[in-house]
This record gives sequence, C-alpha cells and structure tokens, in this order.
Amino acid sequence: MVWTGKWYPSMATSLIYRHIGLYRLAMNILYRGRYRGRFEQLFQELDGRGPSVCELCFGDLYVARWCRARGLDWIGVDVNRGFCRRARRAGFRVIEGDVLEVDLPEADVYVMAGSLYHFHDRLDDLFDAVFRRTSQFVLSEPVRNLADLGGPIGRLARESANPGSKPAPVRYDKQTLLEAFYEQKRRVGLHVRPMFKGRDMLIQATKP
Repeated sequence: MVWTGKWYPSMATSLIYRHIGLYRLAMNILYRGRYRGRFEQLFQELDGRGPSVCELCFGDLYVARWCRARGLDWIGVDVNRGFCRRARRAGFRVIEGDVLEVDLPEADVYVMAGSLYHFHDRLDDLFDAVFRRTSQFVLSEPVRNLADLGGPIGRLARESANPGSKPAPVRYDKQTLLEAFYEQKRRVGLHVRPMFKGRDMLIQATKP
C-alpha cells in the first residue's frame, strides 16, 4: 500500500496496534517481560513536575492510571482509534488524531514513551508544537531495536510499526537519538538531559 498522507485505519493499522492485548504481548516480548519497567523510569521523572500531564501517542494507560492515582490531570493524544476508545471507556480525556494535526492542550509537562521514531522526519514540527504548549518534555525512547536487525525479523519489526498513521521504518540508536535532541536543543533553545536506562534512553528537554 502506498502512503498517501491520509489516515485509513482499517487498511493501515498494523496488527499489534489493533488490540491492547496484542500490543502488550509484543511489548513484553521486546522488553523480555519488563515492559512495565519503562514506565517506572518515566514516573520517577514525572513526579513533582506539575498537576497537568499530556501524553502523546499514549497507547497503553500506565501513565494515565499513575496520574489518576496521584490526583494529576492527564490527557492523552493518539491517532489509534481503538486505544482512544479504550481510554474513554476508562474515564480518561483523550484527543483522537495525528499529534501534528490536532489542537494540543496546555500542560505542565508533556510525555512520550517509545513513539518518537514515528516523527523522525517531522521532529522540528513536533518540538515546535509541544513547546508552544509546555516548557517540559520527558521522553523514553528505545535505542536497541529488533528493527535494526537484518533479514526477515528486522523487516517484520519495521513493517509492523504502524499505529494508524503510516509505517515507521526508521529507529534510533544512542548516537542518532542524541544527535536529534541536540539539534533541537540548538534550534529551539532547550536544556537537554539524557539518561541511559538499558534498552531505553530517557531524555528530559526543558525550555527556559
């Protein structure tokens, strides 16, 4: 299928993004049963940053439930119709649509877990949109990926990453992720603090 720039979820969405059970299974395989640990790292960095949190490409609801338990105001943005429907059923506020096409809300801190690679060719637009609405952006991004492998496994991993917008064949490693952030640091005028946490790199970006 040729990507036309429009969203056709019934045709475009990869299998693992069509049901939360399949999504969690795939993530736990990738993280060797430690998928939830990615969020524990995020929670440590989100704690005390303010009463409102906007999560981009939220997928699962770990961050949302963590915020609810602490009385924080969480709102999620995701292009995936099924994930948004599930979040609404759980009583959470969501904005359904492409992060770069919707009207993003103001929040004390923005967060994104494992989805930056979907925007690798639109990072300037993403950072401009986020920092119009907040001064704090906390991200967790994998820097060791099956998609980096050759052969059928790597090809399958690359082609299976379509949440409902378009395929995302590019992945980051430590060097390319840091290069991307330091380019945004130079362009936008950010303070950037990277922390390597095993499979993922956790990065805080703040705008003075």
